[in-house]
Amino acid sequence: MKMIHWYLPIFFLCIGQTGSTQTILPSSPNMQMAYAKGTRDRSGAPSISYWQNRADYALKVSYDPGSRALKGWVDIDYINNSPDTLDRLVFKLYPNLYKGDAMRNTVVSPADLGEGMRIDTIRIDGDPIDAGRRKVRGTNMFLKIKPLLPRQHRHITIGYSYTLNQGSFIRTGLIDSGAAVIAYFFPRVAVYDDIDGWNEYPYMGKEEFYHDYGNFDVDIEVPGNYQVWATGSLTNTDAVYSAKYVQRIRTAETQDTVTDVIGPKDLEAGGITVNQAMNHWKFSAREVTDFAFAISNHYIWKASSLVVDSLTKRRTRVDAVFNPLHTSFLPVAGYARQTVDLISRYLPGIPFPYPHQTIFEGLDAMEYPMMVNELPFADKKEMIQFTAHEVFHAIFPFYVGTNETKFSFMDEGWATLSEFLLYPMIEPGSAADYDCSSVNLSAGSDEDVPIMTPTPQLYGKARFADKDLKPALGFFYIREMLGDSLFLKGLQAYIHQWQGRHPSPYDLFYSMNTATGINLDWFWMNWFFEKNVPDLAIGRVSRKQKDYSVVISNPGTAAVPVHLTIVYQDGSTQVIHKSIGAWSDRRKEVILSFRARSAVKELVLGDGLTVDVNLANNHWRSTPVAPASSK
Repeated sequence: MKMIHWYLPIFFLCIGQTGSTQTILPSSPNMQMAYAKGTRDRSGAPSISYWQNRADYALKVSYDPGSRALKGWVDIDYINNSPDTLDRLVFKLYPNLYKGDAMRNTVVSPADLGEGMRIDTIRIDGDPIDAGRRKVRGTNMFLKIKPLLPRQHRHITIGYSYTLNQGSFIRTGLIDSGAAVIAYFFPRVAVYDDIDGWNEYPYMGKEEFYHDYGNFDVDIEVPGNYQVWATGSLTNTDAVYSAKYVQRIRTAETQDTVTDVIGPKDLEAGGITVNQAMNHWKFSAREVTDFAFAISNHYIWKASSLVVDSLTKRRTRVDAVFNPLHTSFLPVAGYARQTVDLISRYLPGIPFPYPHQTIFEGLDAMEYPMMVNELPFADKKEMIQFTAHEVFHAIFPFYVGTNETKFSFMDEGWATLSEFLLYPMIEPGSAADYDCSSVNLSAGSDEDVPIMTPTPQLYGKARFADKDLKPALGFFYIREMLGDSLFLKGLQAYIHQWQGRHPSPYDLFYSMNTATGINLDWFWMNWFFEKNVPDLAIGRVSRKQKDYSVVISNPGTAAVPVHLTIVYQDGSTQVIHKSIGAWSDRRKEVILSFRARSAVKELVLGDGLTVDVNLANNHWRSTPVAPASSK
């Protein structure tokens, strides 16, 4: 940090003279229309005319683990805050992924194919809606309604049912005979926003989700020997748990150490829940974009809590709920607790916004508000990184409501960045590196595309690179250039402006520009809008006694930082570098100079987080000096 202070003024001048006067980020007509209507501002902040619609949900759900039948009623209070009159509503019916005739871009077991979600009843403001007024296409349902004027609301009641998938666990489904993750399980109103109108992207399996904020009050009925963990707070703990476990839960909510709420011996003894044939588990969640729950009759539960807000002393409970046979899950509560702590103190340095964060063992690695579904990874590094990644999603896309369906880099990029930065802090002494092969192998290929490509258009070997790794590296390189303090200032400003709202990529870019006081458009263009190739090379190396001058060329086109390791003959090393700012004017060469401490053996370009498609030109070896002749 101390080094940042002395070169920042020079860097500001460089950016002001090169990137900011020459680069204008391209935008689509619908984005330009949002600016023209005044809902978005080019400073990156939501304008005074910004709006978003809202839906509040009251759900009553009954789930039978034996048949996997789920039946429910949902009452929706939908408010049209837009300036537009709506003559239809669009709903998302995600279980229709498993309809026999649905479009899919992922593999589904034939045993799971069926009729999808059955809609038994629809009423709007108490009036029945006949089948002729609704049309279902895949996971979208279109419903004709009486015109819904600006500022008006509708009360919608839907009765529905479906069978939970058992052989194709895609973010939700049966785990084993006594455990399941149940998500995307109710009809919901799609997002209608100021950029695209209705979100009509069909859910085909790979893409993730985009929902409006609302309140959820949920009643879940399951057999009496099952426990339920869910988004939100359990409001009737005393009515479903026996007294001993009620006390353990309350103790976990006030102590820092990780303890057993339900251990293996408790499972053997039984009597964990109130002895009834069926129990109703009631949860309440406020200002969230979704609701998910998980059930089990044989999982153990480790829990702890920590202070996440030093001013209010507010605490967050952190849970790990898992099969006791899978011992790799034993330290997960600690990993998750450390992640929540680092989110609150370090990255992004805002108090963790939710009352609990539960990691539930499932068959995927997927986030939901206050819930994570995670595999029991055998490798410790994978377990830590996946835990950090999924917990970090609490900020993006849940606290800040990004559109995962359209631009998943806006949440996956930040979550992948957390793997770079948080893993070495959770596991001290570990290397700050990452497997960058997906970028190195795909950059510049026919399958590679700019990061700003809408996620539904991403396929092939570049998919992970373009929606996860490349944006994470871009954020990492910006942090390295700006320094922690200025980088966090920009990130926190973006979060505070867009918490509870729906930012576009431009809102992210311009918020960072405005808050840091630096026009980074040259970098956003180079790294996010263009299809560029990362390839640095060691060019000419000249020496005058101990003073070296090294030319670093950029035969590629991507702005990547320059990290040069000097390896001395005695085995010691020294690292010198230039940030991505070295390429702000699209120059093709930069010069690094240094005074050698002793005889130089070789120079090596790059480090564990620098992408480069051609490593063959990243080494230079000193030519040995022939010994003087004795003649």
